[in-house]
Amino acid sequence: MPWTYSLANLASAIGAASPRVEGGFSSISTDTRTLKPGDVFFALAGARFDANEFLDQAFDKGACAAVALRTHEKGPCLVVDDTLRALQRFAQWHRQHFTLPLIAITGSCGKTTAKDLAAGVLGSRYRVVKTQGNLNNDIGVPLSLAQIDSGTECGVIEMGANHPGEIAALCAMAQPTEAAITMIAPAHLEGFGAIEQVAAAKAEILSGLGRKGIFYVNNDDPRCVRIAETFDGEVVRFGLSGDVRLCGREILPSGETRLAIDPVGRITLPLPCPAHAVNVLLAVAVGMRHGVEEFEGALRQALETTARFRVVRIGPWEVLDDTYNANPASMKAALEALEARTIAGFRVAALGDMLELGAASRELHRELGRQAAGYGVSHVFAYGTFAGEVVAGALEGGCPHAEAADAPESIAGAIRALEPEGGALLAKGSRGMRMERVIKALQALHQ
Repeated sequence: MPWTYSLANLASAIGAASPRVEGGFSSISTDTRTLKPGDVFFALAGARFDANEFLDQAFDKGACAAVALRTHEKGPCLVVDDTLRALQRFAQWHRQHFTLPLIAITGSCGKTTAKDLAAGVLGSRYRVVKTQGNLNNDIGVPLSLAQIDSGTECGVIEMGANHPGEIAALCAMAQPTEAAITMIAPAHLEGFGAIEQVAAAKAEILSGLGRKGIFYVNNDDPRCVRIAETFDGEVVRFGLSGDVRLCGREILPSGETRLAIDPVGRITLPLPCPAHAVNVLLAVAVGMRHGVEEFEGALRQALETTARFRVVRIGPWEVLDDTYNANPASMKAALEALEARTIAGFRVAALGDMLELGAASRELHRELGRQAAGYGVSHVFAYGTFAGEVVAGALEGGCPHAEAADAPESIAGAIRALEPEGGALLAKGSRGMRMERVIKALQALHQ
């Protein structure tokens, strides 16, 4: 059942003066485009936007009140100095009303997939609230927590960070009872400085768990294992060894992957990226800890409806679309997936810059090129500030053809020139590079 609070409750929770009007609310909004009548509107203010400029629209659409930086003649406003902090205080206060398992998931790579898989497995038995998409930051987490109500039986909350202290702050809001780190690798180095600081930031997810908490440990990641050694609560291990163990992995002629997992047996899934098997293991570990016995159906549905790594056919090309984001670990996983495809023809990688790597950017991009060559890529097309480093690394590694491109669309033209032979194509880069433009341009060339 939906929760309901009074505006006086809200004022007390966020430290604002109580409004002069009575009334209750059962949902909140931060976006006038999706606001529903009866919502409380939190007017968030950032460097590039200020929702306090949209109070007119919020009240016109039926907001019962607003949490804002100033009053407004059209409706009651709970005035605060910081509307984002007010949202976070409300989420923390709201979370305290519910006793339920809440699993927090972070990691340098794979955390959104792991979250979706874990929520899918738990959802086969329980009513689950999970982070929508990758809304894993200081705005997305409180909005996810606000979805918890009296009918919620489990929560699965994704947590991201690019600076120290962020995950600890998210945990203070979410108050998780269980936690997992998918893996630790170089990512957001501009904010962290070095991988040791990345590991320390990810370890913040244990804050507040205590002896009654559960930590799911990637037993194949030495840094995760070391973090587990500092934890006094229950530890559940997954990987090539541990409580949930990958015993075998086979890519079938259909393109699907068969995993042999101890102790649940064989599971066949649409898993085009072999490295994502570790996220399956985590989901199985979470499910087993909560009494789930059947896994394949729930995992298959989660992968088919939410997975970002997609395989599409364009002319003679089998296209691996992994354009959502990139860091060194996810690039390596994607190249491994490209190598694993059973195809005739070329193996081509269209690679955009990996952003936010700081002083390590040049060397990590050169290493990316060397890895592409090592995974049998025949043609590397690189785009971005560090395209030259990728090309240099690919040629050093023995790649037959590597070149920098001035635009994603020109990469599509170069790929078209490799036809009619075709083959397998990987497109990947950080979100800001928008490497999906390669795929769209190639599709246009085949219309």
